[in-house]
Amino acid sequence: MRSVLLKSDIMTSQVPAALNSDPWLIATEAQRQTAELRFQLIGPGVQLIQAGASVNNVAALLAERLRDTDSAVQKQLLARLGEVPSVSTLKRWLSGYRREGKVGLLSAHTGRVRKDYGWELRATALYNLPSKPTYAAVALKLRKEGFDTATDSRVTRYLKSLPATLGENSPARVGKHLHKLRHQKYQPRTLEQIKVGDIYAGDGHTSDCYVAHPNTGGLFRPELTAFIDIRSRYVPGWYLSESESALSTVFALSHAMQTYDHLPLFLYLDRGAGYRAKMLNDQATGFYARFEMDVIGALPGNPHGKGWIERWFRTVRDHHDKFFAGGQFYCGNDMAAEVNRRLSVEVRSGKRRLPSLAEYMASLANFIHEYNHTPMDVLDGRTPAQVWASLERNPVVLSAEAIVRPREKRTVRRQMVELHKRQYYAAELALYDGKSLTIEYDLHDDRTVWLYDAKDRFVCQAAIVRTIGVVPQSRLEEQREKRLQGQVKRLERKADEARARAQDSITVDEQLAHLPDLNVQPVIDLDRPGKGIVIDLLDNE
Repeated sequence: MRSVLLKSDIMTSQVPAALNSDPWLIATEAQRQTAELRFQLIGPGVQLIQAGASVNNVAALLAERLRDTDSAVQKQLLARLGEVPSVSTLKRWLSGYRREGKVGLLSAHTGRVRKDYGWELRATALYNLPSKPTYAAVALKLRKEGFDTATDSRVTRYLKSLPATLGENSPARVGKHLHKLRHQKYQPRTLEQIKVGDIYAGDGHTSDCYVAHPNTGGLFRPELTAFIDIRSRYVPGWYLSESESALSTVFALSHAMQTYDHLPLFLYLDRGAGYRAKMLNDQATGFYARFEMDVIGALPGNPHGKGWIERWFRTVRDHHDKFFAGGQFYCGNDMAAEVNRRLSVEVRSGKRRLPSLAEYMASLANFIHEYNHTPMDVLDGRTPAQVWASLERNPVVLSAEAIVRPREKRTVRRQMVELHKRQYYAAELALYDGKSLTIEYDLHDDRTVWLYDAKDRFVCQAAIVRTIGVVPQSRLEEQREKRLQGQVKRLERKADEARARAQDSITVDEQLAHLPDLNVQPVIDLDRPGKGIVIDLLDNE
């Protein structure tokens, strides 16, 4: 029995009938040329009709003149048309021109008309499944459903003739979001009004190379956080870390700020946790607000929004990671699978040596320097460094150490403030008891903090007096310890799940207890002439 086509299989009402409804525009060039030739032949007759003559008389007169014509022009027109038109043909042309103008002279011949087999709509629905079945698979499915005329060649020709909205890259096959990114219109952007250094685009990317972890020596892919100036394509700051985080963003951006003593007006970032953390995004104490940098948030799932930095990461992959250490430790999806299939085993056995993180960092720094001094077509043959040279600096003013100090709000109690399970004391805080102050702290050394009032005026420097519990001196060490505890908890949950799965969820005894009572005799009758063949599975008498 043929399956019924559900309305949910395909929305045919969403398919445009034609891209343009003007018959003259959608006609082929050959059809338009033929219409022009016909008009030149009947042109004198059209004038007679406009003067009051009848169509029949004009058609008969034109047919007689064309048969006995001595005009070289008319002979050439007849030769291009291929034959001398009859009276009825001339009447049809004259009437068509009176109704629709030159459109009425277009040839109505459409060539061989395709036969409708009845499975076309079902074939379209099957082909537009997100599982992306092939032409042959659709044809086989149709034949299984009872459409015997659905041969591979017929189904293939039909599916290839479908419009793009129902074809190989239709929204139903590739997904609406991906179709929008790749096949629908987009908003072009211009950088003419933007100056060098106005906008940085930043993002994180896991390197496509294996290196030795600094602590364990095992396989490790460092996280590269970078910022690129979208006007000059220059990369002013970058940072390698173990994973994307707010700290990696601070360090990468601080690298750019310290190196070139410049603050961008805007930062083009995605909406990930590494860029939207309170340390960075808080309106009062955040890193962005502190240096008066506005954040432009890219739309989720839209890599084209920050295509400058995404394209740069691809450049790093194609021109650095694929050649680093002889290309033997590249781990992109296009790497030869057999090369690194047993990499971890070979590293542990000493057969292969992983390059160190320091080697990768030095190689990457050299590559970024080369990139910044490579001429580009998009820059009219200039290098990013040459365009960056026109930078009008917006000075940072602060010292290098102060740039990377995060800030938070705290309330003064008894001449002390508490931050991250640490208490800090200063005699000057007696004047601010009960008031909220901004604390600026060092990520590497927790012995001292700097305090500022609501107008960002320096109040005092407070020293640590005691800690609550056991905390490391460096806040970075504290973050690493938190990360380690999280990793251990995740591994413990994974181990618990593995132990649970090792237990039989359904035992043999349970299966036997729930077996149905076999009181029906399953019989297979091949329905052959005569007595036939009967197989009694229960061997009953």
